[in-house]
Amino acid sequence: MGFVLQILHEYSETHTIFYFLQWMSVFLDSLTAEHLENLHEKLIHLWSNEQTEKQKSQTSNLKLWQNKIEAISTEITDCTLGIEQFLREVGQIYEALEETSAKRETIFLSLPQIATDLMISGVPIELMDGDASYVPLKWVAAILDKLSEKLGDKRLFVLSVLGLQSSGKSTLMNALFGLQFTVSAGRCTKGAYMQLLKVDESSREELGFDFLLVVDTEGLRAPELSNKSQNWDNELATFVIGLANLTLINIFGENPSEMQDILQIAVQAFLRMKQVKISPTCIFVHQNVGEMTAKDRTTEGRRRLEQRLDEMAALAAKQEECSDVTCFSDVIKFDVNTHVYYFAHLWDGNPPMAPPNPRYSHNVQELKSRILLTAKQESRGSIMKISDVKFRVQDLWRALVSENFIFSFRNTQEVMAMSKLETMYNHWTWELRSHMLDLQNQLHNQIQNRKILTLTASMIEDSVVKIYETIKQEFEKYFTEDTESYILIQWKAHFENKLLVLKDSLVSDTKRKANELISLKESQERLEQKKKVYQNELFERSQKLALSVKGKELSEEDLREKFNQLWGKWVCEVSSNVPQAMEPNIDVDAENILLDYFKKEKNIVEKLKRNTEEDFHTDFGKHVKMYKEYCAFSKNLEACDKVSINMTTEHVFSRFDETINSIWSQQRDYDQSDFHKILRVIENELNSVLTKDRYIFTSEYKIKLCWCLFRRASKHFKEMHRAFKTVNDPVNYLESKKNDFFMSFKISCQGATSITSFVDFLWHKLTPAVSDTIWEKMIIKITGDMRVTCPAFNGNRANLEKHILISLAEEENFDNYWQYIHDPESFFRTYTEKHIKMYCSGKGGEKIKTFFKICLDDIKNAILSATHESTAVAKDTSSTASEWLDLFCDYLGNKLIFPRRDLISIEHQEIKDMEFLKEAMSTALDPTMKKVEQNFSSRNIDEMFPEIGKILSKHLCGCWKQCPFCKAICTNTIPKHDGDHSVPFHRPRAVNGSNWYRTDHFVIDCCSSLVASDRLFALTDDCNIPYKNYRKAGRNFATWNITPDSSTQPYWKWFVCHFRTKLEEKYQLKFANRGQIPDEWAKITKQYVLDELKKQ
Repeated sequence: MGFVLQILHEYSETHTIFYFLQWMSVFLDSLTAEHLENLHEKLIHLWSNEQTEKQKSQTSNLKLWQNKIEAISTEITDCTLGIEQFLREVGQIYEALEETSAKRETIFLSLPQIATDLMISGVPIELMDGDASYVPLKWVAAILDKLSEKLGDKRLFVLSVLGLQSSGKSTLMNALFGLQFTVSAGRCTKGAYMQLLKVDESSREELGFDFLLVVDTEGLRAPELSNKSQNWDNELATFVIGLANLTLINIFGENPSEMQDILQIAVQAFLRMKQVKISPTCIFVHQNVGEMTAKDRTTEGRRRLEQRLDEMAALAAKQEECSDVTCFSDVIKFDVNTHVYYFAHLWDGNPPMAPPNPRYSHNVQELKSRILLTAKQESRGSIMKISDVKFRVQDLWRALVSENFIFSFRNTQEVMAMSKLETMYNHWTWELRSHMLDLQNQLHNQIQNRKILTLTASMIEDSVVKIYETIKQEFEKYFTEDTESYILIQWKAHFENKLLVLKDSLVSDTKRKANELISLKESQERLEQKKKVYQNELFERSQKLALSVKGKELSEEDLREKFNQLWGKWVCEVSSNVPQAMEPNIDVDAENILLDYFKKEKNIVEKLKRNTEEDFHTDFGKHVKMYKEYCAFSKNLEACDKVSINMTTEHVFSRFDETINSIWSQQRDYDQSDFHKILRVIENELNSVLTKDRYIFTSEYKIKLCWCLFRRASKHFKEMHRAFKTVNDPVNYLESKKNDFFMSFKISCQGATSITSFVDFLWHKLTPAVSDTIWEKMIIKITGDMRVTCPAFNGNRANLEKHILISLAEEENFDNYWQYIHDPESFFRTYTEKHIKMYCSGKGGEKIKTFFKICLDDIKNAILSATHESTAVAKDTSSTASEWLDLFCDYLGNKLIFPRRDLISIEHQEIKDMEFLKEAMSTALDPTMKKVEQNFSSRNIDEMFPEIGKILSKHLCGCWKQCPFCKAICTNTIPKHDGDHSVPFHRPRAVNGSNWYRTDHFVIDCCSSLVASDRLFALTDDCNIPYKNYRKAGRNFATWNITPDSSTQPYWKWFVCHFRTKLEEKYQLKFANRGQIPDEWAKITKQYVLDELKKQ
């Protein structure tokens, strides 16, 4: 290698370099020819033996022969040696030296210069390593820098060629420009090579560029690369099409199906590589088509080709959220009439004696004229300079390297089929996860209630088998009956295995969690059983201590010191028996679930790292894209769209909060499926949004939203796990009871004063229970009084809505109307909270004090009565302290929440004077009630508002679905009712911002009158549906029952007239032409509509 570098460095004359390279080529051929010939003969012999074994059906021997053939094929590839390997080595030496920072060495500086001189001399330089599938960016950049330095930053027209193996690509380029690219049968070109051609001085001004850069590529779909062909072909095609101003798509024969698939992937790749701004052109060249009238006879085929490419480009654009792309030529310029050429056979007869075909030369000249014409047109805008080509190569290759999804598919149809399959797979896995989560909850409750003491395999397996078999049936049905089943079949085994692995993983996880909980409950039970032992030991110790210190008074510190000696021993004993539970890594779970969910997205890891903001803010420029058909009419989002988008986001956050609260209420441990549940909520909410097909949410919006909610959820799940652990961990449980045990120990040691301490302990436990009970009763009393005294809440849902409409009309606040129309659930909540505050701050404030007094007296009387009753019974039966506590708690059972188990630590106390106990309890009653009253006074009454609002909402509110035409709210009082949604009165569609198709004029008609007409509404740009057949539009339209009716509430006519200007500003529409407001509407007064509402 050193000798080669020395020759190239010392001899700069072009003819000397050419002579050396030619000599070297001959020398290398002679060096390897004989050995390669022997290897080829050996390969033929082995292949012949393999064919013989196939006929004998000897499977074991067949595999052996195949391995030998594979080894010989690899050896042939390794023994192939030419000039390109030496020139590639030059580039590798340069990149290695640059990595070691040896930039001062002469050899380092001379290497790019050597390659540049060769390139200027007309030698092809390797652009992409065909063996390693790699572009040496630093080496290529250094060559182009030197080229720019030597020639000046000249303009280049980049021409590339692409086609299947042995379709005549290199031959075509050689014929076009007199080049000397290697030609032969089989794989003669590896990777991609670039060759520089100088444009004649006289033609530069006319053409608009100084040099032509020709890029020749290896053949696609090469049999030698069957193991990596598809990915490699797609990457190579995308690279050379993206790099070139014009790409020749070379096809052997008339059928372009193979290249059609590759082009589809290239288009989708360009759409995904949004940071690379490119606008390439392609020309189809059909080789070896001898028929003179081929172009005329293949018109239908070309039309279908264009149609197919357009369909696939539109599908790809929809999937990649590129709303400005509707056809193939929006990405790659292509005219089916002028960009398709048919070439005659190269030879006129059979080689080797056949002369060249004159028609082939004529075809070449025609193509050359088209190339130069295209170049002239390109020169007006997109001809690159040498420095631009360098950056284009870098940008393209980096984008290709970061693309980890699209190149593994054959065509866009496969991409779409996989996308559909992924959606279905998510649906199946959620069914499985959801079922397992329900099963976990059932097991959790049964274990907590000690219904399950030992977990058997059948408890889980029997339940899972049913749902798994159901999902398997859906799975089989999908792969059998789907219209694209012939495409899907290649992935069936993979997804079947994924489903099985997931099922086994969920079963294993459920078993582990259930067994951990059983172990924890067993530890708790052992602790409960030992508590009696601990209390007896405490009592014995306290008796011994009392005897030993007879006549002395022990301080609190002395008692605590003695107690702590016992306590440390017990805690150590309990902790040694507790099994080690597996700690979940919640943050890692969140990240892994998102990475898997968004695995099709480019650079998803970097995107998640960049999203560090705690709060979510909608960026309309990045998070929303308008469809192209609407861009022509209105390029920007309208005000109503922005409001709708913000409300959608708020609704997602609201549903997230509901989901988190629901998970919390189950009082269980964290599970990975909780994150999947949140993903499901986000999916459902975004899929249910009616965007009128005007815009779509981008993947960036979904990623940022999911990541924001996942970070919030992680905090909740960590807290939930800690709470679960605290409640179920025996050591934590024992620690929480330390003060109770100490109080018991203290009472035992105090002797005569034990009744006073007993009562103090009892009131210490009773006080928070009293406060909580009064608080709960107050909420119910306030809600009940509001139902009676507030007109808005003393009827049904229709009555509440009537009062809301009256209130809105009286206030005449358009912003409140806007919220009511576009987010009624939120408005109802706000309206209810406002009335609760008004009630509490007004006359209701005095009532609250009265309610508190009533509740406090009730509880006080209940406790006093329970004390007297239990003492009377205990005296008659000579009961112990434990029996007195049983009686006391029984009497209070239906008055307040006061668990008997919290008093275990004092139940062993010896109480001889029951009358003194009654007096002590009665004496402490008033001071304790005073303390409860003080606690209530210091507590913020606002804390009640959510609970009051929730009760009122459950009582009065039902379904929140809105009419897809006018946004009227369904009046059904059951949230998830059966049957269709309906409403007695619909509204003019202008209330919802509806406009006549392709105009900026409001629709003032009511949807109930429209469904009685013969008019149409535009569902999409190319789909118009009669109003009377509105259910055919599917989605939300299919679930509504809109009765044909010409009547409309005068209220909404008044609203449209009164807020005409505001509506026009908000929706950026006009009340004109068909949307002109009738004169009769203007005569309707506010007082009239208020009177009409009050009559209802």
